[in-house]
Amino acid sequence: MLIPLAEFRPDVADLNAPYTGELRNVLCADGSYIPAPEFQGVSSALPEKPLGWLSVRALSGDVIFFAGSATKLYILNNTTLTWSDISLAAYNANDDAPWSFGLFGSFVIAVNPNDDPQVYEIGVDVQFRDLGGSPPRAGMVKVWGDFVALMQLTGNPNRVQWSGLNNCEFWTPGSNNSDYQDFPDGGKVQSSSEATNPIIFLESAIQRATFVPGSAEIFTFLKIHDKRGAKSPFSVATRASYAFYADEGGFFQIDVDGGITPIGFEKVDRTVFRRLNVLSISKILGAVDPFYSRVYWALDFDGNGIFETIYVYDWQIGKWTTIDANVIGIFPYATQGYTLEGLDSVANLDALPFSLDSKAWQGGAPLLGGFGSDYRLGSFSGDNLEAIIVSQEAGQTDGSITRTASSQPIVDSYNVFVTIGVRMRRNEFEPINWLPEAAPSFITGRIRKRARGRYYTYRIRIPAGETWSHISGVDIDLSQSGTR
Repeated sequence: MLIPLAEFRPDVADLNAPYTGELRNVLCADGSYIPAPEFQGVSSALPEKPLGWLSVRALSGDVIFFAGSATKLYILNNTTLTWSDISLAAYNANDDAPWSFGLFGSFVIAVNPNDDPQVYEIGVDVQFRDLGGSPPRAGMVKVWGDFVALMQLTGNPNRVQWSGLNNCEFWTPGSNNSDYQDFPDGGKVQSSSEATNPIIFLESAIQRATFVPGSAEIFTFLKIHDKRGAKSPFSVATRASYAFYADEGGFFQIDVDGGITPIGFEKVDRTVFRRLNVLSISKILGAVDPFYSRVYWALDFDGNGIFETIYVYDWQIGKWTTIDANVIGIFPYATQGYTLEGLDSVANLDALPFSLDSKAWQGGAPLLGGFGSDYRLGSFSGDNLEAIIVSQEAGQTDGSITRTASSQPIVDSYNVFVTIGVRMRRNEFEPINWLPEAAPSFITGRIRKRARGRYYTYRIRIPAGETWSHISGVDIDLSQSGTR
């Protein structure tokens, strides 16, 4: 009897249904699950805790990585993988006022609410300097086509302000298409997508901006959703027309026309948000894979500033998985083999210089970068993490009892282990009895383990570092035992 592997939906009942509440360190594929690589640091440690990051590909093809800490701005040396201080002065960022980076042409712009906006022109500057035009202090920078937009403005949290047309150092409202917009309700401006006609997320409202060339307004604004918005500004993750965010009670996808899809409803929302406190919800960090149809949300359930779990949603397949982590930040990146057309590419498309034997160069590996808890820059491109796949609980609803004598995970590896969970009644007074873990026969590939009961659950464990590519189910032997 072949049991296909269950979909990860911890919010719903899983008895005799294709759902499970435990699935760790795998990614979704069509009809199977594939390995999730562990985080691997490659750089030297940043001298201080990283509070913001951005990498860009220069016209020469070189990858340039920037990072910000509480007092400094740094650039990574791609040869020595060490950090150089390119600060103008000592800054005043912190955990509640981190750095936000944006790329506009050859200009790298860095902002935080406590310091004047900074800029670094690639190929010209040797250190950051004050952004020209007297722009306001801000907590977030985004690129709207031919404009740079600032939001989370210090002293004006419900305002967005944008630069002059094709000039990131012109900030005089009413001239050269530079202006601002105040939103009377919806709370603070949190973030936005990066497009010519962006979606703007407030705490409890969502606005759509439309660029109107030649008009006096420059941008027109339309509230497309009321009483719903982005609880965490860092949860907003976008790529081209795809945009995702986390509200107070769930995860959502929003399209360019404003249509919202509750992608976590009856799947993971209750499980996640019941565990998170208010502060942890506001710190949810999102990132979209630059190649595959995956969006990642890093979660800090313990509230200690370390993201220990990453929830991964594949929007093409419509399924979730989870990854164990120990990171401070995550972000998408492109490998050296990925070509961008100059510096007018999508901002925040991060890149890292890895050796050719790294999994970052192999198809199928998640292209996700991050900073480890040791402040080292790296990526999820190491050995495969220990995968835990738990089946749905299957049983005979007519009360009959069955026996099982053997099972076989459908996976391209012999180094796999199975634990059978058995019970007679499915209620809180009779927990699952997990039998000792067993390994498969080297000759037959089957796991010889006898069990008797009404309800069965199979936990499959593939050790860390094991090489495998797909797992699609578990084949079990069942025979009638009688009724009680």
